[in-house]
Amino acid sequence: MNDNTTLWNRLRAVLDTMFYVNNRTGSTAKVVTQSFDMAEMDHVVLIEYRARVMPPDVIESDQMPSKQVKRAPMESIRELFAQQHREHQA
Repeated sequence: MNDNTTLWNRLRAVLDTMFYVNNRTGSTAKVVTQSFDMAEMDHVVLIEYRARVMPPDVIESDQMPSKQVKRAPMESIRELFAQQHREHQA
């Protein structure tokens, strides 16, 4: 791995942290254009940073909810316990 790759990874890590991007979603940074501003005597580099983000209503595959189980209402459970209690006393 050369030094340039390391520096780009560090730049992406800083931008990911700055924009609260999860590292697992992936991001890229690349130079779009370079120029020299003669008036200010500055080297100008336009960098494009892109980050993949999941829409808020999409659940990631490792966070899939478990299957919905149909459950009896609490009243039915209470009645069963009461009935079982009466049978034991009789």
